[in-house]
Amino acid sequence: MKQTSNREEARLHLKAPHWRKLRKGVWKTDLGGDRPEVVILILSNAEFSKFHASTKAAKGYIDKHHFLKRKLIKVVFANQSPRDNGGDWTVIISHTIQSTAGVIAYQG
Repeated sequence: MKQTSNREEARLHLKAPHWRKLRKGVWKTDLGGDRPEVVILILSNAEFSKFHASTKAAKGYIDKHHFLKRKLIKVVFANQSPRDNGGDWTVIISHTIQSTAGVIAYQG
């Protein structure tokens, strides 16, 4: 009989991510229970400027739209592409079990 490691065992208990379209330009997956959620937003350059104005602005935007299971405690901008060509932004929000959102954004 083959032994499984703790890592393999944990993988067996995770359900496969299933992406749902919440509305135009918004997709979400939830790993279930208290596990992390991921939201992908497509924002215009003007919307992104408001969103990225501060961590308070981003937190307010996310909470106002009820993308996540719980209200956020903290938002951390992890990475952002440096260019500003006026195009739309893809914003990836990873919501941890500690109600912290890690935000990665790029303009494409």
